[in-house]
Amino acid sequence: MSDQLPPWARRPLSQPTGAIREYGDPSIATRLADAFRHAADAPGDTLTHGFHTWAARMHPVLARELIALGKSEGTVLDPFMGGGTVLLEARVLGHQAVGVDLNPLARVVAKVRCDAPNAEGRAVFMARAEQLAERSEHRVRTRQQAVARLPAVMVALYSPHILKELTGLLEEIRKEEAVRSRDTFEAVFSSLVVKLSSKKADTSTDLVEKRLRKGLPTELFLRKCKELVQRWSELETALGETPAPRPRLFTGDARQLPQILEGRRVTTIVSSPPYGGTYDYQAQHALRLAWLGLDPEPFVRGEIGARSQPALDPVRRWNEELLAVLRAMRQILADDGRILLVIGDGELQREVIGAREQVRELCQYADLELVAAASVERPSMGGSPAKEEHALALRAR
Repeated sequence: MSDQLPPWARRPLSQPTGAIREYGDPSIATRLADAFRHAADAPGDTLTHGFHTWAARMHPVLARELIALGKSEGTVLDPFMGGGTVLLEARVLGHQAVGVDLNPLARVVAKVRCDAPNAEGRAVFMARAEQLAERSEHRVRTRQQAVARLPAVMVALYSPHILKELTGLLEEIRKEEAVRSRDTFEAVFSSLVVKLSSKKADTSTDLVEKRLRKGLPTELFLRKCKELVQRWSELETALGETPAPRPRLFTGDARQLPQILEGRRVTTIVSSPPYGGTYDYQAQHALRLAWLGLDPEPFVRGEIGARSQPALDPVRRWNEELLAVLRAMRQILADDGRILLVIGDGELQREVIGAREQVRELCQYADLELVAAASVERPSMGGSPAKEEHALALRAR
């Protein structure tokens, strides 16, 4: 695959690699370390990976090399699938894949990223997108009324004319009769709503003034659809003549994997669990969830490792949450299966929680063992203490 990036591509999402230390089985630890090195040197926005912003997503090269460290046959599971990076790479490598995430937006985005309509399907989709854009432009020209079903605090993030156009655009999307197209249009819409608001970025609470003209939301929507069609074309080529099936996707809690998978076993788990006390993903995606009418409450209540979760002893709570995840993984892992995790050190009440040692300690209570690890230094941000990110290989005891 060429390293030449298309004009719409985002830059690689990996941070600069610092010193890498290896632990445990040297043959596996070296491959984990190499995965970090290769990700640092490779483009991060290939195929459909950059179609929709997803903060802190795993680098696709890192995902690909971790999958290759798993079992060569059987199902690949990502219980924190996010936007679907691991699932997409697993499909390209020919694996059946399953994704789970408590964030209902994850299922929306991962479904579109892992799709790959053929040339005829792409042409039909683009024709529908152009018709939808024409209807939206007509609404703008004729000044049709539209009322956004958003909380007042979110309404205030938009200029009145942008809010009105976005609302009308979503109404036109909801009229689309073809379910596959409608679901994709909603994902495209979701990719735009932060950019068109006064929010500086997904991960920032800062607001900035943006001078946005009428018609821009519809223009960006159509442009994004065209970009997606091009990405789909590249993905279809990467999948080959006999592509693996599209992944099965579930909205659910990683601590409930046995119930979600109904007792089915998997041979390889590749995932990046939350980093303790680092992000509040439900806050990052609140605007998108509201626009799409997705219920945020289970996500708000159940998000693990979040900074906003109240606790008298947050370190103990984080240990209990992560242990519950490891136990659930073990229950659905084949006895000869493998778990490959990317997880960073946590920071709770200004205390750094070393994730490698944390997982090693918890494994003994989950019938797992840490076989090998590679740990890379990451630059500190905003005055936070220095931390490491870890690639970990686990197996059943």
